[in-house]
Amino acid sequence: MGRYDLYERKKPIGLIITLLIILMAALAAGAWFYINPQVVETGNSGLTTQELALPATSNQEQGAPANTLNLSSETEPKISTEEPSTGSGPALPALENSDDFFREQANRLSPGFSPWLKEDELIRKVVIIVNDFSQGLRIHKHMKPFTLTETFIAEKDDQGLYLSPKSYQRYNQLASAIDDINVKDGLQTYRTLNALFQQIFKEFSYPESYSVDDLFQKAAAELLTAPVIDSRIALVKATLGYKFADQKLETLNPVHKQMIRMGPQNTRIIQNKLRLLTEGLANMSP
Repeated sequence: MGRYDLYERKKPIGLIITLLIILMAALAAGAWFYINPQVVETGNSGLTTQELALPATSNQEQGAPANTLNLSSETEPKISTEEPSTGSGPALPALENSDDFFREQANRLSPGFSPWLKEDELIRKVVIIVNDFSQGLRIHKHMKPFTLTETFIAEKDDQGLYLSPKSYQRYNQLASAIDDINVKDGLQTYRTLNALFQQIFKEFSYPESYSVDDLFQKAAAELLTAPVIDSRIALVKATLGYKFADQKLETLNPVHKQMIRMGPQNTRIIQNKLRLLTEGLANMSP
């Protein structure tokens, strides 16, 4: 697949996307998406999906689309030093000097994000990972800077290998940080940072009809349509790590599978907050 599965709008929807996705998709991107072992799950039991009026989502694995940016210094486009215009909002720094500003904005929303704000070029990495997420992808080289210190946990009982609930606890801090976001403040922060997001988005060379808000909306759809599984999740040993025993789960796209690895409670926390933010954005004046 070369480009995103672009969708037609039936009506203007404005900003149907949120800073939450940005924060999930990059501030903590590696926190939930950088895990080498692949997990596996047991069949139909407890699998639920969300019925949402959102753009179509993908079911891709790790193949990189045409519209991705490489984070390596050899191929990455140069950062623009042009000062973006923000209207009546706070004055924005140039993109190349935006890390401290971005950290300040994110920490104001939720101090729990601070462990994932130590990288440089944060806004660039945010938008690149959101671009990946919008296709249901998690690309290792984009996730690598944001790593978890705790390891994936598989356990064994009389039925065989399964995903240990202890493994879900690695993501509790991230889910808690997201849950602490005040919706009104989150919406305002997205508006404040939007001009900086636009600068990176332009480097993808999408058609003029496709906007940065569309990109974030597609990423939101991937997160909101991820299944929630309350029951035991069976695993099988693979060459590297583990796979889901249930092929219906194993064939899900990498974003959905990683949401499953976060555990049902953390997934619900994130999806519930995301719904509030997307609803808020839908009701905001253009």
